[in-house]
Amino acid sequence: MNPSPRPAGTRDYSLSDDLARLCLPQEFKDSNRKLAWANSICFLFLLVGIVGLKAPRIVVRPVNEPVEVIPVIFTPPEDQTPAEPQPRSDEPPPPSDAMVDSPVVATVVAADASSVAFAVPVKGPVILAPARFATPPPALQTAPPKPTRFDPNGATGGSYPEPSYPREELLAHHEGTVMVYVVVEPDGSPGSVTVKDGSGHPGLDRHAVQYIKTRWHWPPGETRYYYVPIEFRIQE
Repeated sequence: MNPSPRPAGTRDYSLSDDLARLCLPQEFKDSNRKLAWANSICFLFLLVGIVGLKAPRIVVRPVNEPVEVIPVIFTPPEDQTPAEPQPRSDEPPPPSDAMVDSPVVATVVAADASSVAFAVPVKGPVILAPARFATPPPALQTAPPKPTRFDPNGATGGSYPEPSYPREELLAHHEGTVMVYVVVEPDGSPGSVTVKDGSGHPGLDRHAVQYIKTRWHWPPGETRYYYVPIEFRIQE
């Protein structure tokens, strides 16, 4: 058979290298390739027939018989009374009835009736002691005298300037009378100054107390107790 005509302008060439023939499958064809595939398939079937396909082994296990369920009844234990604690050997024994029933009489120490002007009746045994060991009676606490109303205009001696009007209270048009309770010390200084009756305005009350405490002074003498009225009026 004549070879197929080549296109014009091409040169005649032939492949002499096997590697080049493998790279160009159209130039290299194996005529026995189909036969090789058929032989491989036949060999596989032959191997399977000889060795055989081992199926998985079936393991049959016996079924356990059902066990009958027996109900359990719970019985709570009986309440046990706690045992009484035994007294320890080192603890003193409890007092007997004879000791509990016997009365306890306190002993009183009193002064000898012949050495004092009066005697005090007591119960139980009495031990006579000298009068110097007897407890003296408590001193009588006399209440302070009733405070008197103090008028600074009619008082003689001392310094009693008229309190000024607080600016804040004046701008707020607050008026009223404050009754101040003053305790005058023997040196004439006001020892305690408190508000007895307020004016209704805390600013006026505080100013009156502070003014008397810092600016007023009485002449020396005994302790005195006064009620001092301080009046705040806005004069129009």
